[in-house]
Amino acid sequence: MRKNISPENLTFEQFSSANRARCEAEDGFNHQLADWTPSEWLAACVGELGEVAHVVKTIIRQRDNLVSSEIEDIELKRMLAEEIADTVIYLDLLAQSQEINLSDAIAEKFNKKSKEIGSQTLL
Repeated sequence: MRKNISPENLTFEQFSSANRARCEAEDGFNHQLADWTPSEWLAACVGELGEVAHVVKTIIRQRDNLVSSEIEDIELKRMLAEEIADTVIYLDLLAQSQEINLSDAIAEKFNKKSKEIGSQTLL
């Protein structure tokens, strides 16, 4: 199943479908969602989020001139984007492992909070 979808046309459903397919496919990670407990999926998510925190810490240290070796801003932004993406990928797999449609859950929670704070911005 090889489809190249341009990022600007990617839907959450397409992402989730491809994410699970790659996770479970023999030519992917060959890892069934049910092979891990929710705790194990969460540990993977938190591990990636820790990597996000490390990049953010580096950005702050460079901003405050606390480190001597500097990584270019564009490289730090690329690193940050990759770690955020890894976190979202694992969160989606965690949700799917619990039969939760993350797209629906996000829209529902976003709209609930918008209504709670009186915002007209809804999904």
